[in-house]
Amino acid sequence: MPSTTHNPTSLSSITLPVLISGAGPVGLYEALLLTQLGIPVRIIEREMAISPNSRALGLHARSLEIFQFTGTINAFLEAGMPITNVSYYKNARLVGSLPVIQATEHSMFSTGLFLEQAKTSEIFLDKLKEFGVHVEYGWELLDTKVVEGGEEEYVETTIRRASVGGNVAKDKDQVMGDTGLGAEQEDKEYETQIVRSKYLVACDGGRSTVRHKINVNFPGRTLTHKTLMWDGHCDCDIPLSAGLTAVKGPNGKTLMVFPMNEGLVRIGVEDCDMAPGEDFEQTLRELTDEHFESVVAETAYPAKFKINSTTWLTCFKTNERRAEQYVYKNRIFLAGDAAHVHSPAGGQGLNTGLHDAHNLAWKLGYVLNGLAKPEFLLPTYEERGAMADRAIRLSSKLLTRRMAKGFVADLKAYLFFLIGPLIARVSGSFLFAPEVAMLDVEYVKNNINRPHETQPEPKADYKVGVRAKDGILLPFYSSSLITDTKDKKDPQPTLRLHSLFTGVARFHILVFASDHLTADAKEISALLDRHVTQWRAKWTYSSTLNDGYADKDLFKVHVIAGPSPSSSTFNTSTLLEMSKRDIGKGKVYVDKDGHTHQKYGFAATKRLGGITVVRPDSHVGFRVHGVDEQAWKDVDEYFSTVLVARSE
Repeated sequence: MPSTTHNPTSLSSITLPVLISGAGPVGLYEALLLTQLGIPVRIIEREMAISPNSRALGLHARSLEIFQFTGTINAFLEAGMPITNVSYYKNARLVGSLPVIQATEHSMFSTGLFLEQAKTSEIFLDKLKEFGVHVEYGWELLDTKVVEGGEEEYVETTIRRASVGGNVAKDKDQVMGDTGLGAEQEDKEYETQIVRSKYLVACDGGRSTVRHKINVNFPGRTLTHKTLMWDGHCDCDIPLSAGLTAVKGPNGKTLMVFPMNEGLVRIGVEDCDMAPGEDFEQTLRELTDEHFESVVAETAYPAKFKINSTTWLTCFKTNERRAEQYVYKNRIFLAGDAAHVHSPAGGQGLNTGLHDAHNLAWKLGYVLNGLAKPEFLLPTYEERGAMADRAIRLSSKLLTRRMAKGFVADLKAYLFFLIGPLIARVSGSFLFAPEVAMLDVEYVKNNINRPHETQPEPKADYKVGVRAKDGILLPFYSSSLITDTKDKKDPQPTLRLHSLFTGVARFHILVFASDHLTADAKEISALLDRHVTQWRAKWTYSSTLNDGYADKDLFKVHVIAGPSPSSSTFNTSTLLEMSKRDIGKGKVYVDKDGHTHQKYGFAATKRLGGITVVRPDSHVGFRVHGVDEQAWKDVDEYFSTVLVARSE
């Protein structure tokens, strides 16, 4: 029997800051974020190219928000299709159709997008190429470990690639959630490298080799039913070209139909439970278009369904699993499917993985720039575990609801879609659940989510750890604080608070000045300038930053004034000067109706404002009532605890 041969092993020096294993969307996004943060990365991928088959198909409003902050949003808006409505059919008859519009007070994005996972990857790849970063395809991670005890601690990772062809054996079935590792192929010659890096980010999927090599448990369950998934062109009496369509059939099964680019359609259906002793890989190999067509035809009946062409047909089991830890020895981090897998119901998986990457990148950037102690900041990445638990619970609930059978389940669905359009017509929109859109995410208290030591902890809506809320603001001008607008002919221009949150590495300090600015503008301006100047001198970012600003200033300050009864009660000179400042330099805006103050737990009148510190990933890190000297000292103490001065 011929044996496998290896070229001599090469050994890297400890000069690589971050090695990323896995070039799916999560790994690519992590690479892009770190590159924008000026952190050199090496990203390897076992496959030879992006897979044209896309398990994930939706991007929620929260993902669009983080794309907005990192400057990639336009490419996604151009490539994706808005999720405009959800239609429900029972026995081929339309019960109702609901417009999927996220109420504008929640997010600057009114809806999510349909976009194939492969196209998401292509957008990240194109952006990385602009920075001169390329994926190294064909490299397979074999082993990894943290080397401790010497002068410098590091991660040592063994990787290989075949001299000819790829590392994945032909006809090898890759089952979603399968944790089996690939073996060497005979008659292959391999090049092997040992890579030393300061950190390793594992984005290598549900079968993560990294997770296995560092012995992190992946507890959970594998559901007993099978799901069929098909992409292609078809003829069907039920319109399948717009929005999300659910079809409940006479056989008790439910079809979920999604539009795709280039006229393609995706159909998913829970086929049946696994038979005792069933060989799932054999089931997958024997899956045919004819079988899928018959299942869909039975579910769509009496509507007709016929496949014209197929681009992808697969079957998978649903795993609900979450890694017991995300951070290993403060050197190795799990992200995406390597950290959590669950049902695709609700489209939580890819989105949760992207948010993992967003959470981790700025923390690695701060540590590698000496701005934070690794033992202080990096363990906070464990806060993402609760988000995985949330995604698993939600997707499980939605899957259970979708699979529910019987009169009661049918009646609930029927009434929901029968009454929903009436509500939508009255309210003007139908609120797509913030939990599905991932706008209600919340982190636990930890080193960087710190309640005030003496002030009462506020309620959940605006306590530390929550996603920073969006709001409507006005640019300042002398008459913009006037409450009575009866004499105004033209509507006042508005802007979104989240539009100010540009950047990957920046803290955003929101000064909710209430009606202080009517009398205390000079004092607030002086306090702001003095403290921010001290912060900028104390904490600087040494790496290059490519995240939308010309400077490397880590502290962007936005002053938000409350309404005032008349313009005659204050001197506008200081306010006008503040209104002319650059964005992030203490520029003043107006919260005319006071709603944005309320969203952050402050009153817009009676001088009951406060300061909120928003982390670089747009979660609330700290908040304090008041805008006086003591409040600024409290914010200074927060930063002094979280950050390390370069002279220390």
